[in-house]
Amino acid sequence: MTSLQFRPGPDFLPQAAAAAWYFLDRCGAQQAAAHVVVPTAAQIPGVRQALDAAARAAGAPRLLPRVLTLGHWLLDLPPETQPVRSHAARLLAVQQAIRAQNWLRRAFGAQTEAAAWGLAQTLLTVSDELSARWLDDDAIRDDEIDGDDRAALLQGALERTYAHLSTRFLGEEARIVMAFWQALSGPDDPLPARRRMLQRLAMHAGGPVIWLGPTPPTPIDEAFLRQAAELVPVMRIGYDWTAQADDAATGLAEEDLPAGDWYDTLLALWPEARLPGAADSAERAGPADSAARRAPPRALPAARPRVRVIGSARFEDEAAAAASQLVQWLNEGRRHVALVAHDRVVARRARALLARAGAPVRDETGWKLSTTRAAAALMRWFDLLNQDGDTAALLDLLKSPFCLPDFPGRGAAIAALERQIRRDGISGGWRRLQQRFSPDARRETRPDDAAGEDARDAGQAARLAACELVQRLAAEAGAWPRGRTQKPVSTWLERLDATLDALAMRAALAADDAGRQLLDALARLAELPHDETGAAATLDLAEFRSMLSALLESVAYKEPSASGAARITILPLNGARMRRFDGVVVVGCDDAQLPSSAAELMFFSNQMRRELALEDREIRFAQQARDLAEVLLNNDDVVLTWQRLGARGEPRHVSGWIERLSALCSRAGAPIEASALPVLHETFAEVGGMPAPAAAELVPARWSAQAYNMLRRCPYQFFAGRMLGLAGLEVVSDDLEKRDIGELLHRILLRYHRDAAEEGLRHDDARLARLREISDHEFGALMREDGNAIGYYRRWCEVLPSYVAWQAEREAQGWFWDGGEIDATVDLPMPDGQPLRVNGRIDRLDRARDGSRAVLDYKTQSVLRLKRKVGDVEEDCQLPFYGLLRADVRVGSWVALEGTRDGPPAAQREVGLPDFDAAVAWLERQLREDVMRLRQDAPLPAFGDAGACVYCTARGLCRKGFWESTALPPQVGGRA
Repeated sequence: MTSLQFRPGPDFLPQAAAAAWYFLDRCGAQQAAAHVVVPTAAQIPGVRQALDAAARAAGAPRLLPRVLTLGHWLLDLPPETQPVRSHAARLLAVQQAIRAQNWLRRAFGAQTEAAAWGLAQTLLTVSDELSARWLDDDAIRDDEIDGDDRAALLQGALERTYAHLSTRFLGEEARIVMAFWQALSGPDDPLPARRRMLQRLAMHAGGPVIWLGPTPPTPIDEAFLRQAAELVPVMRIGYDWTAQADDAATGLAEEDLPAGDWYDTLLALWPEARLPGAADSAERAGPADSAARRAPPRALPAARPRVRVIGSARFEDEAAAAASQLVQWLNEGRRHVALVAHDRVVARRARALLARAGAPVRDETGWKLSTTRAAAALMRWFDLLNQDGDTAALLDLLKSPFCLPDFPGRGAAIAALERQIRRDGISGGWRRLQQRFSPDARRETRPDDAAGEDARDAGQAARLAACELVQRLAAEAGAWPRGRTQKPVSTWLERLDATLDALAMRAALAADDAGRQLLDALARLAELPHDETGAAATLDLAEFRSMLSALLESVAYKEPSASGAARITILPLNGARMRRFDGVVVVGCDDAQLPSSAAELMFFSNQMRRELALEDREIRFAQQARDLAEVLLNNDDVVLTWQRLGARGEPRHVSGWIERLSALCSRAGAPIEASALPVLHETFAEVGGMPAPAAAELVPARWSAQAYNMLRRCPYQFFAGRMLGLAGLEVVSDDLEKRDIGELLHRILLRYHRDAAEEGLRHDDARLARLREISDHEFGALMREDGNAIGYYRRWCEVLPSYVAWQAEREAQGWFWDGGEIDATVDLPMPDGQPLRVNGRIDRLDRARDGSRAVLDYKTQSVLRLKRKVGDVEEDCQLPFYGLLRADVRVGSWVALEGTRDGPPAAQREVGLPDFDAAVAWLERQLREDVMRLRQDAPLPAFGDAGACVYCTARGLCRKGFWESTALPPQVGGRA
């Protein structure tokens, strides 16, 4: 086997092509069946162009040999009779092996299911590295033997390797990995199967083989070349990273050393890039020669590319600088430029900016399938199952375009569902969701004040559709096993298939590029029940979800790119090997990312990798240095970008490799460092006064107590929230809020008074027992879901005796419960002929013996706070507002539902509003006047007090605190 090495750079491919033709010309008639093998498909076009150019330069154009990767070449062979074990089957086997080993999980820190599957993936990766490094040819020497003999061959090879490595000093980590490798390896694993396929391919090679690659072949590929060399001519062509010095430089003093070319300069700056044998050859050449190669360069070569190092303050600035440079190059007429995504986050942001600019992009980085919207929708379904109907997961799933895409009225139904979830603070629970969104359940929310009849009908239709959505999802979730129930893998796969069909996700995924790849990945799981381990394996729901997540993490997604002449290629640093571009931007050149190192998972440390003779951190760093040097050698215009501040504000520095290059350029009088100037947007602030808009056409037709209270609190807040509809949705919180307890107490009291009236309960003991029974039932369901409800329950239990006593005292005064939670609507005549409709819900209505009515408003507040409401009745109009809804109401009171001091029951519970009729008459007159003024285009100034501004969502609109003057606008004379 012939081996040649050429220096990396623009001359490498022409030299390699000339050498390949020279080699093929001496192979005789066999050259017609020649194959040129390259590591990746991206390198094929460049190699073909170089071969064609070399043939034309020699004056003898000819047919090119076949240029391909080993993977493509293997497709020429018929598949093996024994199928290769899938990645999912192997991963499941490792997970089952370590699941019962609690000591191992503790040692690895894999206490969660996701960490356990990560441990399984790491063990599998290291086992494959061991197979690639140490598996000898005897393990796969005969392709015609049966499965048992093949397994025995493999185990024999593993035992020989184990015995060989055991002669070294191995730590505990290495011994555990070795034990797993020996126990989990099988003849149907991908690496032994690939070695057998390559052995067959070597036997069928009919012509010369040329290996052309920037890195040495892997041990498996090296074995293939050795076997092929026994039958056909084989030549290896690679890079020369030894940096051998010219003989003329030997013996010269350091100050007399000649300036080398760009290759010598980079290798002198980055000795990490040299191959290990370079230092040995330097020592053999003599001290002077060794010193020549170790000395830092004194000058820059005349022939060198244009290199710029751009530092940015933040992530966004770096992405903008990279995207701007690429677009500028395209506008200059360059046809093929590249973005090296050494910082994947910055590269993603730059890609979004390029898409906004309409630049054609081809992405070769291969994002993980788990990062796509399709995978996110699937994982959200499992979040919904694991978290028992969590409403955040529910809304995320429904908003995905892959879930029930053809559901009638889908958008309006989801909007109605979200409004009620946020308004009522529903955090989750399938049973609670089904109760709240049952089509037969009585609606507990008030209608929109500004809605007309058509809008209310549409709202009711949307709510019914939302109920159907919830019921369908709840029914599908109910079909899945819950908790820690162990089920065979086949059961989970069947349930997953059924869910994809029930939620119409399969058709939606099939119409999406990422969705099709997701369906293909799920389809490959169908073989798990037929696998030896998969047939007997059992998982619970959390383990099955973690398995899917691990598999989606291992699958790369490459989105299709449109064809076009001008193109920006996004690729990893190692993807630039043996390729040239009209310009290259490398993002992520700070010391935190260049060189980059893989996280040492669990305790698979760098030391363990050295013990097992696997690729360690230093080897990876050296290869990154070579890859970066190759980018600078192959391309004439390179921009290197980095961030001065990390995501948490921590200071960063440019990579040490770049710093050395920058220092050399500065000493030579050709600085390469620059800063990305942030894009500045100049604005001119015009300081104004208090805003006071007018919008007669937006005045609501329906009014509630809450809407009118908002108008009186701050007219501008009413304008933004009610008239413009800009009130934001409330945040759903898992924390139990006082409002939730208030709604619960309302339900308890409504049920209690109904039962007491229907059953004719007269004695205090019977009433107290009944009220306690209802309270235990209602609070019990809540306490099972949220332990924070226990404190509220105990406080409520202290209220029960005094509440029953107060009710008895009230009946003794001639007032009896007549109804609760009553929705009422009244039309008030207006001077312009357009009636004013007021609506609301009355907490409680009592009846006197003479037929008059009293309205009561429950409050989860103390009596002392309620007494202060008497003086603020013109600001909080809720109680007199109830008087507008019922013409027969003559008395109004607030009822405290908090614990109080000892004293008469009435003093503990009830606070009456004096002159209730006068308050109602004033409210009716004031409401008519205010609404008429709004209908006549009265302004709505932002003069709310500090209390109104604390939680106001319109603060960013009115800009209070930034006014030139706080005086009312001239046209505003009072409240709107």
